Amino acid sequence: MKQLPQWMVKLHHDGSEVYISNPLPKIGTTVTVKLRAPKDAPINLVFIRAMIDGEFRMVKMKRTAKKNKLAQWWQGELPIEQPRTDYRFKLMTDAGAYFYTAQGASRADSPDFESFIILGDYDAPLWVRDTVYYQIFPERFWNGDPSNDVQDGDYSLMKHTTVKREWGELPTKWEKSGSLDFFGGDLQGITQKLDYLSDLGINALYLCPIFEADTNHKYDIKDFFNVDKHFGGNEALAELRAESQKRNMKLMLDITPNHCSYQHPWVTAFTEEGKQETVEYFYYDEAKKTLETWLGVPLLIKLNYQSKKLRNIMYRNKNSALKKWLKPPYSIDAWRLDVANMTGNRGKLQLDHEVWRDLSAAVKDLKPDTYLLGEYFQDGTMHIQGDELDATMNYTGFNMPMRRWLGGEDLAAHDKQPYADTVLLPTENLAKQWQNFLGAIAYPIALQQFNQLDSHDTTRILHVTKGDKELVKLGLGLMIGFPGVPCIYYGTEIGMNGFKDPDNRRCMTFDESEWDSDLLDFTKRLIQVRHSSHALKHGSFEVLFAAGDLVAFLRQSSEQTMIVVGYRGKKKLKKARIDIANTGLSNGIQLIDRLSAAQITIQKGKIRLPKLAHGQIMLLEVQ
Repeated sequence: MKQLPQWMVKLHHDGSEVYISNPLPKIGTTVTVKLRAPKDAPINLVFIRAMIDGEFRMVKMKRTAKKNKLAQWWQGELPIEQPRTDYRFKLMTDAGAYFYTAQGASRADSPDFESFIILGDYDAPLWVRDTVYYQIFPERFWNGDPSNDVQDGDYSLMKHTTVKREWGELPTKWEKSGSLDFFGGDLQGITQKLDYLSDLGINALYLCPIFEADTNHKYDIKDFFNVDKHFGGNEALAELRAESQKRNMKLMLDITPNHCSYQHPWVTAFTEEGKQETVEYFYYDEAKKTLETWLGVPLLIKLNYQSKKLRNIMYRNKNSALKKWLKPPYSIDAWRLDVANMTGNRGKLQLDHEVWRDLSAAVKDLKPDTYLLGEYFQDGTMHIQGDELDATMNYTGFNMPMRRWLGGEDLAAHDKQPYADTVLLPTENLAKQWQNFLGAIAYPIALQQFNQLDSHDTTRILHVTKGDKELVKLGLGLMIGFPGVPCIYYGTEIGMNGFKDPDNRRCMTFDESEWDSDLLDFTKRLIQVRHSSHALKHGSFEVLFAAGDLVAFLRQSSEQTMIVVGYRGKKKLKKARIDIANTGLSNGIQLIDRLSAAQITIQKGKIRLPKLAHGQIMLLEVQ
């Protein structure tokens, strides 16, 4: 296949405020759309090709009169007449026409799903751009009230019995414990440690489930309307909320719309009491006299959203499960929706799109700026198109490629699956996977995607890097610089390690002698940069370099320009230059690294990097 001319590779447009006059327009308004090209690009004409009411509309762009020796800019006026406008660029040259989409440039045209997207009348939860989240597994964070601890033999579940463990011991594998080993963590413990989190720079909390359930992870919810007594009950949540609000912290809770415990009253009313009122909440096999479970796990019964009654009690009614916790005294700001990829889906009945539209409308009718986050280990971009969820846990768009790039370990590696990939991801492919998933959604959605390096469902990032904390720092730095909402899994900032579940759910330590103070201080500095950077929260995204062990990308907003540079190589990188002429940044401009205070001057359209050490991250701000 014939390669594209170099000028085509250097075209750039995205849906940020640098390229769209209003990235979140109202229907009935007009936006100015901009395209940047190299100064020597042999372009004669450029058209925006937009899909309006199912038909192409060609909008002629004009080359701006603004003189710039480094780049040429084109702009055109695009009317916003519908909730979603797909568009791309058609560039006319003497050599023929080229198409430029969210997936890059080509002589060949491509399907509309590769187009750029503008959403009309979309009310984005803009507050999330200002947050740095911290994920907590409540049972393992801190024991604030020993009086509510689960004790030995308190109850049994699936042939296992509860065991009280000493804080700091290693968790027992779930095959042996049935997830009934308890260390005493609770909501009071989180409240007591809010000052630690505030000092770290955290301003948003994400808690794994806290509702009544028998296991330590509590994804087997028995009551969606009450906080588990061993976590302190509803009063402890109200106290946590009041104290977190004093520190200007947002709060996201975790709920399981896909399933409930086999001991939930909805289930027992049917299976034990013979009542038929709740049978429609489930998938019942009349021949086998059984209820369908989630992936064959007998503890978890799958919910059936054909039932209007179920929809009402879960999210439609004014006192439904999701709406209750949005109201005072809890007033949570966000929901993390567990197993979003399977919710509503079963065989011929694929109701996920319908359920998420219905749920989103109901929740946002009560609280319009609620942040709805879906769990997708797979591609969830089709559910974040402006009319369903606000974001996904961005495993495929950020977490997975980062883990493969830093440590050569995909999510199948910890289970030693035959399809596991344990080879380092080439940097070119890291950038490609980033762009694949960024290009599938409107850019305002990209700015609210949920990015993590590790979580309660994955091996910890320190395990992935085989104990290399410099690579952990590099990963944290790239996460802070990447479009979207960064989230730190509890303990990552102090060097906690852990293999797969439940080893990744060890007890947090607040004994400072056990902390990696260097990693902690570094994490604090990264968070400070994020909070003070308009470009990292709102800016465009453009890969500048991705080869060998070096990656660099540009984040640019109306107020600030940042360049993020990361190096994973084992040996020092002595000579490296990044071509930035096409970005329009002029020679003589100075950049200062917000982490090291090193200064670089742009010369001959390039950034000459200093010697880079293994795992070094630079957050360069244009002065």
